Amino acid sequence: MARWGTLACVCLLAVAVVATAGVAGTTVGADGGTVETAADSEWHIPQDRGRVPGQAGWSLPNGTEEQPGDVVRIPVGLTGNETTATVVVENESLDYRLVVRVADENRDGVVVLRWNTYHAGFVGADAVANRTVAVDQPDRLLDARRTTPQRDARLGEGEYAVSVRQDERVVAADVVTLASDPLRRSAITVLEGPPLADASAAFERSGISGTVEQDEWLFVLVQRQSIHGYVDGVEDLTGNGTDGVSFRITRGSDGTAVDLSSATFLHFPQYDEFVVGIPPNATVFDADTDYVARFAVNRSNPYAGGGDVTSSTAFRVLPGGAQPDRPVLEVVDVQAPETVIEGRDATFAVSVVNSGEREGTAAVVVAMEDTNVTREVTVGPRSERTVEVAFDTSPLTEGTTEWSVGIADGARTVAGELEVRLTNETRNEDPTLVPGPRRTSDGGQPGFGALAALVGLGVGIGGRVLALRGE
Repeated sequence: MARWGTLACVCLLAVAVVATAGVAGTTVGADGGTVETAADSEWHIPQDRGRVPGQAGWSLPNGTEEQPGDVVRIPVGLTGNETTATVVVENESLDYRLVVRVADENRDGVVVLRWNTYHAGFVGADAVANRTVAVDQPDRLLDARRTTPQRDARLGEGEYAVSVRQDERVVAADVVTLASDPLRRSAITVLEGPPLADASAAFERSGISGTVEQDEWLFVLVQRQSIHGYVDGVEDLTGNGTDGVSFRITRGSDGTAVDLSSATFLHFPQYDEFVVGIPPNATVFDADTDYVARFAVNRSNPYAGGGDVTSSTAFRVLPGGAQPDRPVLEVVDVQAPETVIEGRDATFAVSVVNSGEREGTAAVVVAMEDTNVTREVTVGPRSERTVEVAFDTSPLTEGTTEWSVGIADGARTVAGELEVRLTNETRNEDPTLVPGPRRTSDGGQPGFGALAALVGLGVGIGGRVLALRGE
């Protein structure tokens, strides 16, 4: 969907002249120039997806699935020194064909085409190039034209043939399947983020919470399919929304709506998600007050399935500084080799959980005999991370020795034993990492246990939020 950002739109101030299927013509390119267009070939229904035999280099994905109303990302692979490609998206039964020319400006051999299925076929000919298709920068959209009549309804579910053409030959083919997933429902989650100037950076460090302090960021994460081709800003969600899609925050006691004019919009269409953020110290909230965030899709929406869809969640706003915001990092599990050849590294896989509300950094310490090895680890709020720590066994003596692993200055450690063998003994080429039973200084067993109760549901979606940042 980082690694991320709101979908860019290519602005076009010229009117395209649309050629009918099977007839050569001209079209106004996205750069404003007039481009001669070759005659369209006949309808193409690819039998083999991906690369067409004998056309090495040209490529398309092997099967692409998306929901109608969303934006389909189509990576187009170019061959050799080619820097331009013609891409055709079509469905004969729906009488829809789109012809696009793209340029590989950075010459990396790939152009990512974004096909907006909400606008496809529905907008006028003059809006095709700036509302139906776009490409990831720095690559460029040369021209785009629909060679079939304008539709009076949005494109629906079905299979759409995608092909790359060179000299009227199909050199790569794919099928884009538009289909709604009835098992995927709307979800809404409240998160609290640190008071950073940049909303994206604050969201990366946010954690799920039912309470938000006035001096912190409030983020509301919404998950919903079939809206990302036409919802890309807070203004698309206010009032009656766009095509019946709306978002609002209201006071719990009397239903008074919160002013969202200062809100920030973060968009992750590849994950079917968007985020509405209210900055710290905004005057729209009262302290010690309950609020409700509500996302709704009206039954009039073309993708609502004929019924209203509503998701909501409650949260409480607290005065600034009302809660201590700090990370809480502890070692919860260690996987270690049972044996190691003297002088070689013993690698410890250490799992660290942060049960706090803020991202935290700490030193993981592996100790054997009188030697300590440390490695710094950073873990997001209510999340878990596993790191490897290599311990040089050269200072150790032959035989069995005890080891312990913990966070520097932490109260909890995990301990076990390691056998150090001489180099002239039988070598274990692939020592087994075992979770063990392990001894813990607090008397508990490694793993989540009671600590997991602190993390609970937060690890699941909290880890998901962190994964969004890494891409």
